[in-house]
Amino acid sequence: MVPSRAAKQRHAQPHWTETLPSWVWLLVIAAWILLFYGRSLQGPFVYDDLAQIIRNPNLADWHNVFTRFLAAPVDFSTEFLAASGAGSSYRPLYWLSLALDRHLWGLSPAGFHFTNLLLHVFNGALFFHLLRRLRTSALVAAATTLLWVSLPINSEAVAWISARAYPLCFFFLLLSLLASLRYLEGRHPLSLLAAFIAATAALLSHESGILIFPLAALVTLLHFRSELSALREKPALILLGVDVSAIALFFGLRFAVGAHSATGPSAPLAFALIFWKYTGWILLPLHMSIERSTSTPAHALSIFALLAWIALLALVAGILVFWRRLPTATFGFAWLLFALAPFCGLVFLYQGMAERFCYIASAGVAIAIVALIATQKPPIRTIFVSIALLWAAWSVFRLETRLSDWNSPAQLFRGSLEATPDSTTLWFNLGFTLREDGNLPQAAEAYRSAIRLNPKYQRAYSSLGETYARMGRADDAASAYRQALVLNPSDPGTTLNLAVVLHQVHQDDEAERTFRQAIALAPNDSGAYADLGVLLYQQGKVEEAESMFISAIDHNPADPTPYSNLALLYQQSGHPALAISLYQKLLALRPNDPDALANLQRLQNTH
Repeated sequence: MVPSRAAKQRHAQPHWTETLPSWVWLLVIAAWILLFYGRSLQGPFVYDDLAQIIRNPNLADWHNVFTRFLAAPVDFSTEFLAASGAGSSYRPLYWLSLALDRHLWGLSPAGFHFTNLLLHVFNGALFFHLLRRLRTSALVAAATTLLWVSLPINSEAVAWISARAYPLCFFFLLLSLLASLRYLEGRHPLSLLAAFIAATAALLSHESGILIFPLAALVTLLHFRSELSALREKPALILLGVDVSAIALFFGLRFAVGAHSATGPSAPLAFALIFWKYTGWILLPLHMSIERSTSTPAHALSIFALLAWIALLALVAGILVFWRRLPTATFGFAWLLFALAPFCGLVFLYQGMAERFCYIASAGVAIAIVALIATQKPPIRTIFVSIALLWAAWSVFRLETRLSDWNSPAQLFRGSLEATPDSTTLWFNLGFTLREDGNLPQAAEAYRSAIRLNPKYQRAYSSLGETYARMGRADDAASAYRQALVLNPSDPGTTLNLAVVLHQVHQDDEAERTFRQAIALAPNDSGAYADLGVLLYQQGKVEEAESMFISAIDHNPADPTPYSNLALLYQQSGHPALAISLYQKLLALRPNDPDALANLQRLQNTH
């Protein structure tokens, strides 16, 4: 029976999802992200944020931003590598974004989090637009985007301010890919220029921008729905040549400013194991950690490594075999492979593995999963959709639980330790957080856990000593400080802390020697002079104490403590005029100081 024209027209009508304007889908994507990530706006500064933002005065001055971050590299910081081997980075756009936030929001963490959240929203919108330009249906593009933006593995890159370089880099990568597609469609030179500028910006945000070359190649192949030979066509060669030029420019700038990569052993034998570990974290992150260095597999050819290589080679073979039959799904798998490759042991990374490395790669997983489901026919598709919905619901639940961790530093470190219990860095940071919260017994236990894992962890001994000192356990504090100084005798802070504790337990001779050692190690530290002055004054050595207080004022005129000490010395030794002058200077630095006001009034009434 020949179908009627009306039946043909009904059959040809597009699904209702295809008739919706793009802005509707974009609103849905933005609302979806805000629904789940809105709580991140309440998060504090945490972990590296303290050093990169709170204790980084350069962000508040535009001249310093240029000289410190645009015209010079930034060293990677790690206490377990020598400074010469840790390497440095050149990510000026990342630092510029932090400086803009610093000027817009001051030191309010909500403003910094808002920028991270906005970047994730933009990336969701651009990712959806990229899939649509690759002739993916609106429903598939929207489902893929909604799945990707809510993957729990991406919580670190979005909720952690210091991980902003990854979403910022992906933002420019997506812009470059969209400009590349526009060039392939219309051969517009301005589109080519836009692709170059955006690719360069991605590289200046994070080294992951180097992914523009393989991702642009994949986008070109999917756009033409053709074999690898399409990359030898003139438009593709021109486009890839532009990407190579952007990469060359970036490495030229790195060389010009003096940036250099970290030095250490690569782990090519562990490549496949690392790849599948990352893939497992993307698909099923039962436990998550902000510090994954202890998760890195050893560089060895074990039975597990061999099986991982076999599985990886099977994946590559599947991509090549099914490219023509399942182009979008294989495109997603290839995206995953290329995006993870730089983080899988081919080059040395001082932090080993990290969940934020999955931010760009996880988009490939979302593409592959949704595209595979879309190619199935009922009832298989119904079964796959049901499984995918259950998995997506669990992912949303896991995302929400992890985001609650990010709103509490202690909870974040405790949750991370469930995934990486052997991380000394996490135990140390948990101890610091608990100590600052006033939970001193648990802080001491966290520091002891770090020391058990690494008996040569000097900072842990020093911090344990400070915790004991706050608990009033002076003898234990002194013991911890001494152990820290065995590991690093030239640490002036620990030396000074030990001297203060020795003074508290009335071991004055050793305390005096230790104060003088602290001064020798850090001659510009006013605190050591002031504390030694107090000890000398209590021993009746008034002239030496006076000299120490004067030295403390000379080295730090903005510190009110030595003014108070010296004024009291003059007051008690019969020099009221000098004492009055110092109390007045003290009140200029610390107005309404009750002791200073009372002593000043007493002196003025007497004289």
